[in-house]
Amino acid sequence: MKLKILTIAIMLIMVSSTFLVNAEVNDDNVEKTLSIDTKEIRVAIYTDTKDEKYFMLPLNNYNWMVGNTKYSFIPSLITTKDILKGELNIENYDLLIYSFNQADQWLFKTSHSNLPKNKIVVRNILNFVKDGGGYYGSCGACGIAGGMINKPKSLLEKWMYKSSLGITGVNFLYNSAIPLLADFTRRGPESVDMQSYLLYSGWYTTNPHDMNYSGLCPDVNISKDNPIFDDFIGETRKIRWIGFPALEVPEQPDREITVLARFPEEEISDNTSYQIHYWTYTGGIRGLIKGLLFGNKEIIWCENMGILMRPWLFSSDWEKTNKTVETYVANKAFMTAEIYPNENSARIIRCPGHPELLTWWGGHLHDLEDTDNNNLYDGFYTLFDAIPTDETIEDEITYNYCIIRRIAAWEAKIPDNDLPSVYGASQVSDINPYNQSSTFTIIGNTKVEEYNIESLDLYYRYSNDNTSWNDWELYETDTDGSNGFSWEFNAPNGSGYYQFYSIRHVKYGEYNETETVPPGPDAIAFAE
Repeated sequence: MKLKILTIAIMLIMVSSTFLVNAEVNDDNVEKTLSIDTKEIRVAIYTDTKDEKYFMLPLNNYNWMVGNTKYSFIPSLITTKDILKGELNIENYDLLIYSFNQADQWLFKTSHSNLPKNKIVVRNILNFVKDGGGYYGSCGACGIAGGMINKPKSLLEKWMYKSSLGITGVNFLYNSAIPLLADFTRRGPESVDMQSYLLYSGWYTTNPHDMNYSGLCPDVNISKDNPIFDDFIGETRKIRWIGFPALEVPEQPDREITVLARFPEEEISDNTSYQIHYWTYTGGIRGLIKGLLFGNKEIIWCENMGILMRPWLFSSDWEKTNKTVETYVANKAFMTAEIYPNENSARIIRCPGHPELLTWWGGHLHDLEDTDNNNLYDGFYTLFDAIPTDETIEDEITYNYCIIRRIAAWEAKIPDNDLPSVYGASQVSDINPYNQSSTFTIIGNTKVEEYNIESLDLYYRYSNDNTSWNDWELYETDTDGSNGFSWEFNAPNGSGYYQFYSIRHVKYGEYNETETVPPGPDAIAFAE
């Protein structure tokens, strides 16, 4: 009798388990429990501003599949209070993005390095990196990571020096000053240095800081010998820069350091399209009082400084000098990657530029007219003749979002071949090894949407000498993404070189969307 009861119980458990597994498989058209692996990338974005969007927009709700692995960015905002409470740790996050806006707004406060609160913040960020957590910082957050090698003289230089997190092995020379103080301390307007491109650009609300045409968009030279840029076509990438100094790799570093991108070989200030002039304050005490009493327009950048910002921004008048703002960044490091020197090997990427911000094409910078009422709030220069946003082939705001995504994935130690796609919503993963037999597997890399991915097309072209190529042809369409997208490629032209790209098709409601053809191949292999 007991044996019968035991047998019936086992049968019921087996039937129940089969039902549950089938239910899980049938309830989800994209991710099936038995065939899809999942990996969440937990990103802490450090900001005390609730509406942070510069890094949230590229990462939030972004999911992608490579083969049968689904990756998901899980970004969340982390505040100073959270860091003080110890919430920044590798149990909660894979990497920290220090928002450049946070660095700019809190530089004065973090410079009080002896305050217990600031010591705790620095210690907790440093411990996070030591434990293996990644770090990314652009512009001011690039500098706040540490490595300032010159002795600080101006107030701004002292703030940067004392705010150092001490996590980096890459150096920079930081010469900068607050424009108004530069004149009052008789250091001269030249002491503002290259950050004139930022501090002279204006802070009025119709020209918000994340969207205005401050700084410039040089074509930086990218290195293909690293996973961040190895899938990019061409040798350069247009990335926003607003005057932060170049990075310098020591001759004998204490860790592995890679230069991911370099400034153009031509000095920026030698390019007439990028030249601006220094301005000097001539309004005296009267102008300061006037700015303090009547400067009541909305401030949308560094607004936490409150009433102190009024005399700085609204005081007039300023006079244009005949001295051009000179840069000294030619061919120096624009972006670096380093491995923290301990067994946990945290990955740190720093960039003086802004891949997270608007990019534009064409145009030239031009000093504004010298009048009796020039002030920092309105700015001292503007951009003329840039190509209108509705006439370019790129989306100016999202153009470099792929860089932010690939940085975050690399810092989270995702396999190099699984980083998010560069052009469009899909790409063919690199084929390793390069030399293949006549039949080999090709893996698709595609963004995953809430709506249904109908199919992924594989296109190829052939060459017998790796120089002249046949026309592109459709090889095969994979219509079943239940276990990822892939193809068994049987070299149709025999031995030779093959290049590949993919095209994604999706459907939501009655609307069908087909991905745009990329500007070049995603992958290449030689079939024997």
